Amino acid sequence: MKTWVFQSILMSAALCGQAEFACAQTASPSDSKVVATAPGLAPRKLASGVMTVVAPDQDSEDTALGPFDLEFVAKHPELEWAAPDFPENKPHYASPSETLLSLSRDIIFRHEVWGLEFSFKPVRLIEVDIPKDNGKFQKKVVWYMVYNVRYKGEDLSPGIAADVPTPPEKVSFESVRFISRFALLSKERKLNLDAQILPTAVDAIAAKERIGKPLHDHIEIGKIDIKASTLAEDNSVWGVATWTDVDPRVDFFAIDVRGLTNAYKIRIDEEGKKNFDRKTLRIYHWRPGDSIDESKDRILLGLPAFENAERVDYYLKQFNLKERLDYQWIYR
Repeated sequence: MKTWVFQSILMSAALCGQAEFACAQTASPSDSKVVATAPGLAPRKLASGVMTVVAPDQDSEDTALGPFDLEFVAKHPELEWAAPDFPENKPHYASPSETLLSLSRDIIFRHEVWGLEFSFKPVRLIEVDIPKDNGKFQKKVVWYMVYNVRYKGEDLSPGIAADVPTPPEKVSFESVRFISRFALLSKERKLNLDAQILPTAVDAIAAKERIGKPLHDHIEIGKIDIKASTLAEDNSVWGVATWTDVDPRVDFFAIDVRGLTNAYKIRIDEEGKKNFDRKTLRIYHWRPGDSIDESKDRILLGLPAFENAERVDYYLKQFNLKERLDYQWIYR
């Protein structure tokens, strides 16, 4: 009798283990990327307010660039209708406004502008075994940001009728791609670190965060066609940006996120060179910690509630801020 009971218990345990494994496989999305969760823990639903949501920064001014002179204007002065061949410095039988040089000056470039909604958790820390070049593992503190991107459509297209600019129209693309670039910046520690590809860290972070959906690094997420989300269908995508070897003495830093929009500006520097500045989301952080037991430090969003005016001023100068901000859109 005791033997039969013991065998029954073993069989039940085996069946339960198979059922749990089957449920875990069923819960995984159709995406080939494995959804990692902590052993025995199911995915969890995030409470309201856990994620900071940044709406797309739709600005009608982003649909028009200029006016600019086309580059060949300055490079080919011989195209001028000038004396002695043309004593009046204009064509004999055409209007000066119809010349090639006139048509190439004060040009306004117009283009459609799309944007993604970006939701994120403040940067966190985790200790992970990272493989080295020699095949061995080294335990490192990984700084990471978990985020979600959602395409909501209703983008901007410049409206032009009869050569007269009209207010931008609303358009929606079938899908867009988040060709991202994440950078961790610290003026006090002179840091400008691009996000790294750390597969082992992504798996550990997925198990810790228990999102229940695939977490993509900044390269993988750029391969996904993100379709517009609706109330009935959520086509948002989850990702994580990771960094190692961050100076543990950092007190104030920012995360720059590029790729959330195709908006940009053309800036002419002092030497006359054109610079293409991308619209970038800059997110500010601070951490009341030090280099001792780095992984236990908590990182907070925005500016600490300093009462000392000198300390507040010190923080603001780190990123040339005039007021306390959690995040802002910039061009860089």
